[in-house]
Amino acid sequence: MDCKTVIIIRSITLLKNHIVMKTKIYIIASLVLMAILIACEKSVIPDRTFIADGAKICFVNLSSDGVLLTNTNEINLYFNDLRVTTQQSTVAGRLRGIPFRSSYPGTVVQLPAATTYPASYIGAEYFNALPGQTNIVAMDTTLKAGQTTLFSTDFNFGKDKYYSIYAMDLRASMIPVIVEDDVVPFMTLNKVKVRAVNGLYGVTGAKVDIWLIHQPSSTELGKAPYKLVSNLDFKTVTAFTDTISSGSYKWTVTVAGASPTVIVAPTPDPVTFSKLGKAFTITFPGASVLVVQANTGATFSQMTTYSLLIYGQFGKTGMLAPVGNLFRNRLL
Repeated sequence: MDCKTVIIIRSITLLKNHIVMKTKIYIIASLVLMAILIACEKSVIPDRTFIADGAKICFVNLSSDGVLLTNTNEINLYFNDLRVTTQQSTVAGRLRGIPFRSSYPGTVVQLPAATTYPASYIGAEYFNALPGQTNIVAMDTTLKAGQTTLFSTDFNFGKDKYYSIYAMDLRASMIPVIVEDDVVPFMTLNKVKVRAVNGLYGVTGAKVDIWLIHQPSSTELGKAPYKLVSNLDFKTVTAFTDTISSGSYKWTVTVAGASPTVIVAPTPDPVTFSKLGKAFTITFPGASVLVVQANTGATFSQMTTYSLLIYGQFGKTGMLAPVGNLFRNRLL
């Protein structure tokens, strides 16, 4: 092999090695750049640091946009610029948020339906947040397109105290309703604590009455219908009451001041003459009824604290229809 041939072969080898090395450098540089971009993407929305104690917070989204287009009705809360309602994103360029008819902590579905209700986790009904003066901001989830602030307010959270934040009204005029939850241990058995939350939009006069109708078991005598609250204004939350006995109840929501047309006591069994397991019935003028629980009743478990949530839009159907559900704030 002559000298020229050796030089050519060595030159080709060096060129190949140079190309391979350069390719590796490009690949490594690309990977580094990608990592930097991902890190920057994550740092755009800083999440809160999870802490062992502090103020106890629960968030419930009772605000609809009136249209409920896919992924447009989700919102996130930010405390002092840190996102606290963390959910895994399911859509490119969009954060995951808390939709209408959902709560945090709690079960969050991607697309709420007419059968979707806010539901908490047993023993994890609240998340911990730093106590003290807090700027609270609700924003939509359109990260790439630019987020919109839906409300902003300030609140002073106390350490080891419980709070609920309700998003209410239509999306365009959304406001936060923040209440301290008087969650304390029960001192007696067979009792339930319950309060009412009126997030029902569009009712004439904005006020409602709420009745509970006991649904006795086969070993119980039915209790007379009980008015839980009168003249409850829109965007208002009552205090917890412990006058309710545990058991199964239906509820009826009417316009404020509506009087029952008739309350019928249970009729004894024609054979045994027993009234066990027989419920009272109550009837209202049709136009006054806003929400009726038509199933067999919801169970109010003893030594449990609940909120009876009333929400939706008057005159709407489907997912936007007026509805109520029992939301557990705390067990024991």
